[in-house]
Amino acid sequence: MTIDPQQVLRLFMLALCVWREARGESARGKRFVAQVIRNRVEDSRWPAEYIGVILQPFQFSAFNRGDPNALKFPAEHDPAWAACVEAAVAVLSADVPFTSANHYVVDAHRPRPTWFDDNKVVAREGAHVFLDI
Repeated sequence: MTIDPQQVLRLFMLALCVWREARGESARGKRFVAQVIRNRVEDSRWPAEYIGVILQPFQFSAFNRGDPNALKFPAEHDPAWAACVEAAVAVLSADVPFTSANHYVVDAHRPRPTWFDDNKVVAREGAHVFLDI
């Protein structure tokens, strides 16, 4: 069996982003967060690879300097980690997207970001609102 280090890194970073951003969300919410990243990878407005999208400055708060989640990593037996890996695998292997969203925000976040547009909301799941902008 051959293991592609780039695929492993892509899966790890996608799962880590989901864990940091949505570990308390439902399986659907986790998949939606992962799908936002895939949708950006597939959109020419963003970098064409997962790590570039995830680490792009000020896009995913859990990777921003000073964010409390930026230095957190899952514990070895964290059940939320397994669920985040499952969400990442589902999105990476899906033929049909789980959502068309390319943005999301915590619903309770006020004031809304300048890019937020009620007309662009495509889903609400758990604490997040998902938008296709």
